[in-house]
Amino acid sequence: MLRHILFSLFFIGLTAQAGAQSHVPDRRAIITANIDFYGSDLTALFDITYDACQRACLTNSECQAFTYNSKSNACFPKSAVTDEQPFEGAYSGRIVATDLAVMAQASNRADDLEFLGQGTLQDTLAQAETIGRLHSGGAWTLEAMITAAQDREASGDILNAMRWTGAAVATGDLPEHWTDYARMSLRLNEDKEKYANQAITGAANAYLRSMPDGGARVNALLVMSEALERAGRGREMVQALRLADGIQPRSDVTAALDDAVAKYGFRIVDNSTDANTAAPRICAEFSEDLIVAGTDYAPYLRLPDPGLVVQPEQRQICIDGVRHGERYTITFRKGLPAADGQTLTKDTQITAYVRDRAPSVVFPGRAYVLPRAADAALPVETVNLDTVQLSLRRVSDRNMLRTIQDGYFGRPLDSYSLNNFSENIAQDIWAGVGEVTKELNRTMTTRLPLGDVLKDQKPGIYTLTASVEGVETYDDAGATQWFVLTDLGLTTLMGNDGLHVSARSLASADALQGIEVTLLSRANAVLGTGTTGPDGHMQFDAGLTRGTGGAAPALVLAKRGDEDAAFLSLTDPAFDLSDRGVEGRAPAPPIDVFLATDRGAYRAGEVIHATALARDDRADAVTGLPLTAILTRPDGVEYTRALSPDGAGGGVCLQPRCGRHRPARHMDAGYQG
Repeated sequence: MLRHILFSLFFIGLTAQAGAQSHVPDRRAIITANIDFYGSDLTALFDITYDACQRACLTNSECQAFTYNSKSNACFPKSAVTDEQPFEGAYSGRIVATDLAVMAQASNRADDLEFLGQGTLQDTLAQAETIGRLHSGGAWTLEAMITAAQDREASGDILNAMRWTGAAVATGDLPEHWTDYARMSLRLNEDKEKYANQAITGAANAYLRSMPDGGARVNALLVMSEALERAGRGREMVQALRLADGIQPRSDVTAALDDAVAKYGFRIVDNSTDANTAAPRICAEFSEDLIVAGTDYAPYLRLPDPGLVVQPEQRQICIDGVRHGERYTITFRKGLPAADGQTLTKDTQITAYVRDRAPSVVFPGRAYVLPRAADAALPVETVNLDTVQLSLRRVSDRNMLRTIQDGYFGRPLDSYSLNNFSENIAQDIWAGVGEVTKELNRTMTTRLPLGDVLKDQKPGIYTLTASVEGVETYDDAGATQWFVLTDLGLTTLMGNDGLHVSARSLASADALQGIEVTLLSRANAVLGTGTTGPDGHMQFDAGLTRGTGGAAPALVLAKRGDEDAAFLSLTDPAFDLSDRGVEGRAPAPPIDVFLATDRGAYRAGEVIHATALARDDRADAVTGLPLTAILTRPDGVEYTRALSPDGAGGGVCLQPRCGRHRPARHMDAGYQG
C-alpha cells in the first residue's frame, strides 16, 4: 500500500512539472534491452508497468534515464547514466529532448495535416511516444542501424529492414528516417491494414519534423498518399497530394495527383443526356455534393450557346435549352467548387449528342366513362409515330369485382400484368392499327374514333392498349387506357340510414327508372338488390353496409336488362372536394344544434344575443327541448349559465351577459350551448 502511495505522489509531482502537450513529444526514450543503468536513482517504484515507468521518467524534468526490471515490475528513475551493466530482463531508457525547432513548427505542421482528422493525429503522437519501446536500438549507433536496414532491404528482408529503421527513428528522430519507416511499412504484404495505418502515422511524423526544406515534406506526403489509398482513404489521399503540389510542384507529384483526382477527387464521374422529353437536357454528375445556395455556377462553364441555362442540383449540373438532333461540347472550368471546399483541378470537357426522342405512346387520362354513341373516341399522345398498334379487350360483369380487387382497374399494365389480364380476366375482341399525327420530337395528341368498333359491343369494362409496332411486349408493354362503355351514370351517398344510389342517363342527364341495382360484398356475394324509382333513386338499408371483412360492401352493379350495365366501386377513395373548401359536414346525430351570435366580437359589459336551432337527423325542428347556455372564461372556468325560455319551431333566443374582466377578443369563442 505504501508503494502505491509513493508512486502516486511521485507521478503527481512529475506531471505538474510537465509542459503543455505538443503534437510531438518534447522528450523521448532510447531503449536498450538487457542493460541496467546502475546507480543515480531518484527513487524506486514497485508494482508498476513498463509504460508507467517510462511515462514517469518522461514527465519529470530531473529524470534523465530509467531502468525497468520486468521480472520484479520495479522502476528506477535516474538523474544520470553513470554505469551500464548487463542484466537479463532489464529495459533501460536514455531520455533525449526533442529539437526545439521541431517543437516550434509542430503546431503549424499539424494544421497542414488537419485533413487526416484528430484521431489520426493522436495516433501519430502515440506512435512517436512508443516507438522506442517497439524498436529498441540503444545498443547500436545510428549509422550501424541505417546500414543494417539497407542491407536487409537489399536482401528482400523488408520486415527486419523496417524494424532496424524504426530503431534508427527512435534514436535520431530524423524526418528522412520516419519517411523510410513509413515506406518500408507499405512494402509489407502481411497484415496490410495494420502496416498501412503505421505508414500513415509514420509519414505524418516525418512531415511534422521536416524543416523548411520542401523536398522532405513532399517525400513524406507522397508516401502518406500511398498509405491512405491502401487504407481506403482515397479522398484524403487527394488532399495530401494537393498539399505536396502546393509546397513544391514536381512531375511525380503532378502525375500522382492527376491519377488520384481521377479516382478519388472532386471530378466529373459521369454525364447523361435526357433526350426523351420535350425539353431535353445534358447533365454532368460529380463525385461530391455541390454548394446548395449562394454560388453561381454559370461562370464555371464554357457553353457553345449563350442561351443555354445552367441548373445546379445536389451532385449534378444540368444544361437546359439544348435541342434534339444537335451535338454540344461543354467545358467545366478549373476551380469549379464543391460543397466541401474542393475544386476541379483542371478544365474538363464533355461532348454529348441529343438524339431524337424515342417513339412512344401514352394515354393522358386515368379512366373514362364512354357513352354508347357513334362519336365515342379516346385521346392518345404519341411521339415520332405515324401509327400505333391497338388491342381492345372486354371484362365481363362477372369479373368486374375481381378486376378491381386484384388492383388492375385504372392503372397501367406491365408486360406480366398485361399477359395475365388478357389470358385470365379479359377477352380480346378487336385488334387494329390507329393512324396518329406526327411532328418530329413533338408530343402530339390524336383523337382515336371508336364508334364503329364499339357499336355492337356489350356494356362493361374495356381496355384499349396502344403499342409501338415492332417493339417486344417485354421491352415496352405500351399504354393501356381503361374505360367503361355505358349510358348509366351512378352516384352513391353513404349515411346513417344506409346507402343511397342514384342512376341517370349520361346522354340526357334524365333520371332512370327501373334500373336493377345490386350491392356486392368483398367476397363477391350479393348483399342486396333493388330497383330505382321514377326519380332514379333506390336505398340499401344501413344493416347491409355494416359488414366487415369479406362481408363489407365493395361494389354497386347497375343493369338495364341486357342493354346496359355500369358499376361503381365502394372501396376506392370517394370524390373528395375538401381541398376546395366544400368538404361538407359529418352525418347529423339524433339532435343537432345550430348556434349563431348576432356579431363576432363584444366589448366588456355588452350583451351577447345568440340564436339556437334544434334539428333532428332529418333536419326537422325539435320542439320542447330545453337548452342551457354556458359562458366560460378562457381558462375554462364557468362564468354564467342560463336555461332557454320556451321557443317556437325548435328555435330560441339566448341573452347571456358578458363579464367585464373577460378580454373582448374571446367573446365570440367562449360561448358554448
